[in-house]
Amino acid sequence: MIIGKKLYYFDSIDSTNLYARSLINKAPEGTVVLADQQTEGKGRFGKKWYSPEGGIWMSTILKPGNVSLISITAGVAVCETFHINGIILGLKWPNDILLNGKKVAGILTEIIDDTIILGIGINLNITKFPDELDGIASSIFLETKKHLDKKMICNLLYKQLDEFYSMLKNNMTFEILTKWRHYAVLLGKEVIVEMGDEKLSGRVLDINNNGALVIMRPNGRIDYILGGVCYMKKNDGRF
Repeated sequence: MIIGKKLYYFDSIDSTNLYARSLINKAPEGTVVLADQQTEGKGRFGKKWYSPEGGIWMSTILKPGNVSLISITAGVAVCETFHINGIILGLKWPNDILLNGKKVAGILTEIIDDTIILGIGINLNITKFPDELDGIASSIFLETKKHLDKKMICNLLYKQLDEFYSMLKNNMTFEILTKWRHYAVLLGKEVIVEMGDEKLSGRVLDINNNGALVIMRPNGRIDYILGGVCYMKKNDGRF
């Protein structure tokens, strides 16, 4: 097991991803940077990630060779961690993790030469969110009323991430994608995908071996989407 074998822990830090970046030339693969809170946590597209005490904020240094399925692999590991604790989460491509339709965790990857900084943020026992996140974000505690021990969840997550990362490095993509489909919330759904200024709509069929979202457009054309923001079409809002 390499994930978590080397651990840097902080009560508070600006960003675990930033600190992990400073370690890439001297820390072994699998090194984890973990913090109780982040003051400058970042999500996708440079958005600020609310990272108070009560959450799990961690970054892991990886050298996978195949970078295309890292977010998929990490999402599966998070879902398996909570499944073991009787909580079923959902994966929304490409990197959101949902419970009762609300975001409770997210994944951020940064590629630096042959190294990936894998950031995982989990809203574990957070009891309150800013007004601007109301109805969008939530925590495991708020949705289940279960207060889970953070150390226990972290240790289990290291184990699950190590297991699925080992599968990825051994080209066991079929097994990883099968698990992903089990937790996926958008399969068969009509969605809108935003890619910068471009938007497209269609029905989600699958993801391929490179992690691309496979969509059937209204005209029957099949498109493969490697990045963007995906929303499910529905009348009462979107996630």
